Amino acid sequence: MNFPADHYKRHTASSLAIGLCLVLTSSFSHATAPDEYFEKHVRPLLVNHCYACHSADLAEANLRLDTKAGWQAGGKSGPAIVPHKPSASLLIRAITDTNNSRLMPPTDADNPLTELQIEILTIWVRSGAFDPREGEQIETSIDIAAKTHWAFQPLSAPRLRTKLHPIDELVARQRRQAKITPVEPATTGDLIRRMTYDLHGLPPTAAQLQTPANEIQQLVSKLLASPRYGERWARHWLDVARYSDAKDGVLMYGDARIRPFAYTYRDYVIRAFNQDKPWSEFIREQLAADQLDLPAHSPDLAAMGLLTLGRLFDANIHDIIDDQIDVVSRGFLGLTTACARCHDHKFDPIPTADYYSMYGIFASSEEPILRPRIADVTAASAAFEDKYQQKLEQIKARQSFLYQRTLTEVRARTTQHFVKVATTEPDNAETTIFFLSLTPDQPRPSITYAWRQYIAQHNFSEDPVFGPWHDLMAEPTLRPQQWRDHGVDERLIAALIAKAPQTPQEIATIYGDLVTNIWETPQNLRDELSSLLDVRKSLGKRTLNLADIVTGGHGLSRGESDLGIHPSTGAIVKGSTGFVEVKNPDVFSPSKNKYVDGVFVPQKLDKQVISSTGLTIDGVPTNLSGSWDYVRSGPPSGYSSTTIDDINYGTAPHWCVALHANKGITFDLTPLREFHSVQNMTFQTILGHVGEKEKSTLDVTIYVNGQQVSQHLGIKAQQAGIPIRLELNPNTQFLTFLVTQGIDGISHDQAILGDARFEIEADKSYLEHIASKAAVLDQKILELRRQINGLPALNEDPIAQLLLSSESPSSFSERNVYHYLARQDKDAFRGLVNELDGIAVKDNTAADRAMVMVDKPVLCKPVIFQRGDAAFPGNPVPRQFLKILSTAKRIPYSSSSGRLNLANAIANPDNPLTARVWVNRVWMHLFGSPLVENPSDFGLNTLRPLQHELLDLLAIRFIESGFRTKALHRFIMSSATYRLSSFISENPKLREQHNVDPDNSLLWHANRRRLDLEQMRDTLLMVAGKLDDTMYGRPLLITDENNYRRTVYAFVERQNLPNIVQIFDAASADTSTARRVTTTVPQQALFALNSKFVTAMAQSLTNRLTEDQPVDKIDQLYRLTLGRTPTPHELQLGGVFLQENSWLDYAQVLLISNELWFID
Repeated sequence: MNFPADHYKRHTASSLAIGLCLVLTSSFSHATAPDEYFEKHVRPLLVNHCYACHSADLAEANLRLDTKAGWQAGGKSGPAIVPHKPSASLLIRAITDTNNSRLMPPTDADNPLTELQIEILTIWVRSGAFDPREGEQIETSIDIAAKTHWAFQPLSAPRLRTKLHPIDELVARQRRQAKITPVEPATTGDLIRRMTYDLHGLPPTAAQLQTPANEIQQLVSKLLASPRYGERWARHWLDVARYSDAKDGVLMYGDARIRPFAYTYRDYVIRAFNQDKPWSEFIREQLAADQLDLPAHSPDLAAMGLLTLGRLFDANIHDIIDDQIDVVSRGFLGLTTACARCHDHKFDPIPTADYYSMYGIFASSEEPILRPRIADVTAASAAFEDKYQQKLEQIKARQSFLYQRTLTEVRARTTQHFVKVATTEPDNAETTIFFLSLTPDQPRPSITYAWRQYIAQHNFSEDPVFGPWHDLMAEPTLRPQQWRDHGVDERLIAALIAKAPQTPQEIATIYGDLVTNIWETPQNLRDELSSLLDVRKSLGKRTLNLADIVTGGHGLSRGESDLGIHPSTGAIVKGSTGFVEVKNPDVFSPSKNKYVDGVFVPQKLDKQVISSTGLTIDGVPTNLSGSWDYVRSGPPSGYSSTTIDDINYGTAPHWCVALHANKGITFDLTPLREFHSVQNMTFQTILGHVGEKEKSTLDVTIYVNGQQVSQHLGIKAQQAGIPIRLELNPNTQFLTFLVTQGIDGISHDQAILGDARFEIEADKSYLEHIASKAAVLDQKILELRRQINGLPALNEDPIAQLLLSSESPSSFSERNVYHYLARQDKDAFRGLVNELDGIAVKDNTAADRAMVMVDKPVLCKPVIFQRGDAAFPGNPVPRQFLKILSTAKRIPYSSSSGRLNLANAIANPDNPLTARVWVNRVWMHLFGSPLVENPSDFGLNTLRPLQHELLDLLAIRFIESGFRTKALHRFIMSSATYRLSSFISENPKLREQHNVDPDNSLLWHANRRRLDLEQMRDTLLMVAGKLDDTMYGRPLLITDENNYRRTVYAFVERQNLPNIVQIFDAASADTSTARRVTTTVPQQALFALNSKFVTAMAQSLTNRLTEDQPVDKIDQLYRLTLGRTPTPHELQLGGVFLQENSWLDYAQVLLISNELWFID
């Protein structure tokens, strides 16, 4: 026997515990059984062995075991018990740990647990950890503080006692208490300029500057009605939404970094602000537009870019969901919920359970490959739509193929999974499937984990399948009669009796082999039948398919598109690749395919061996640079077209052989003559170059028995196909194809042979032989069909259903196949999906599509990841809203992902945070400073704002207006507080006030603000007369010298940020930005003085001058740039400056002046 030394010692106690397990299992059908088991066995054990260190009196490691709430909350390491999962429960791990430093109770304890006591706790957990001790709920100091925290209290309307504007009255109260006097109102000109920048992000026009003081409020309405308003205020929200047009990722450059339809979200936000969309509806659409009653192709579907335009995190789904939770909770609620990912929030009343409740909402949703179209297909975009649909079909076909292949491979490896379950402990790789670089022949760790859980859940002797497994693991004694009494399948009993296993590995191997054999036998018989049918069909066959031959077939079908020949090893391989590893350069490698003599990769020699008999060719280029992809059926990797002369040779009834440069292949025709008595043979194909147009050329040379018979040089991508027809001598042995790069080097040198085939004429004597051979084959085929028909139906076979059932640990959905692929297949499939983006990026005619999310067919049942690690799943939690913001009993979101439920909870007028958070952001952008210091964190660490009554007043007015942001603007901008001047005179009293309130928290003057990046660039464009007010559509590079559109339409990078973006404090697109910083660094001045952009704007500004006299020109420059006339002193200074400098220099001086770059 090969059991561990302590095996029988452990299982002596286990055999006693089996009885307990059986009693527990059988008695749990009675209502009182779980309670009795807990009171008789579990509670006394916890009291005597655990309470001393883990109770209300002393909770070491913050863990209490004296209440159900205690072990549910867990300690520093997370929840102590995961019901039904002993192996995932920290408590069970602690009491069974072989590392004495972690064993609980400690090794020096007076009363260590016995093996039987360990089994009692293990059975209790496996059976669901029933615990009647509802008792007290553990309340932390954070929970207590949250009850009185200002942000979690309902909105409270302040009492107003005067006829003043409500804002002014509340602000005046605070000022009076501090004995602060406000400054004078701003001049009409300054106020107009402030308003146009606040609402439009642009300087006022000459007409706007003529607005009289008594019509200022009408000007506000006009500004709000302008489309420029949405462009400005959309940018504020895009900061919070961490908007970007680019993906993040290693080696993402050029078109590969672009999200082609990201701009549709930016356009949605602009439209939403211009339409004054209620904030509540704005929230719903961004979280669940797919679940609202929207018209087909509604542009509002683009709202969900909030969720889909975050970072990709190298496809780590846990980080992607964390980012979604973060942007939603910070953006709408002002809460840092993502801080509860690994442990309960350190400062706020957000337990880890609440984080994973939200995790389950977003984990139940996915971004579909097919993005819904939100614009009409025009004549110009019709061609793109066809190309897009073709690529989608290719992706679906590839996904389906990979699913069937991977599912078959997973089932075929059942024995390996069983052996791993029986002989190893779980490891992190079994649950962290998103990081694995799996090889094609490696068992999938997540499947092993699923089998581990499944077998553990069937850990009782009466189980008709795994009962013998657990019996033998406890003691390797055969018990056939007992197993028959329990209904165990006779095939399993026979297999166990035949081999009498003595070790866990032997037990697992018998199980795995039996299950696999029962599943495989029908298919093996069908495969044998199919092979005989192929042979039968081939008798007298006249056309042999080269694509099928390349993939190892007889030339009788189209060829398996995922198979090919490695160009430097000759091995038949799966999938596609980029550059191939050339182990034997310049060497001919025999193939394992009997119809292919071998392959070669020419690189350095002008003489190249092309056959196993030593045939050589000369004249091969010596400057070749490696080889790309395999010789395979189907499209070459890369551009992946299979179309020649508008015929797609990648789809039935056509076929093709892919030959990306640089490589050669020699076919051996001798075996064909063993199958067919050849009288005449012809080779036919259409040769095409299917690489990307204008990328490269390629050369193709064909040899028969080493003699060149055809050569085609400089074949251009997507040129007309070249028909090839070769009459072959019936005794021809070798046919060789050599594809090499053209003059442009290796790039898109993708040759395909469309409908490549041998046409054969058999002689008369062979045709006469067919009849007798067919009779023998027909008899064999009949016998195989009888065997297949005699097999039991697999859907009624309980052992076969272990693999075939949808509940099988070996089952997974086609949509999830990506997570089970080998690294090579993952990269190839992801590349294929990315080609959808590539098609859209390259075609400006593409109709807009929305980057949406939809609910998954199978919703996530979230569990708490202990310490945030998916490898350690803990207690289940429902999908539901945050407890701290739920006034009534929470109802789990069971019928859908819960995104719409979450949106409704956030948008609920009774939610104390949503309105407060948004009005605080609006106030910040109008005043330059928020009422609540951290606009995205209203948690316990954020003090009650000085102007708390004002905050609630604004929130209440906002809700009462129907969540209308424009109404909020009108209300705030009509106040005297908004209209104060930023100028603080030399009055001693005002100077003293500045010392008392340097941060202007009492709002006694306006804050002077520097233009942000967008305001600065747009201002220079507008003043220079170059601003293009075209709205919406694809972004342009901010560095493009011909880009005169507003900066909100500039391409937002995530990596390799342009200098102008870096030095002028633009928001980071990697995370939600609550408030931009404002820095002053030398690079800003250098940009203003030396950049081509500022110089070009200065030149355009001088081109606008129409006056002749210098004084008149100076006056015109001032009016164009600063919206006013110059003072006499400024006229004098201008004249002096122009004596030694050009008008261009003078225009640039005004363009970079503080008066233009600051808002008063």
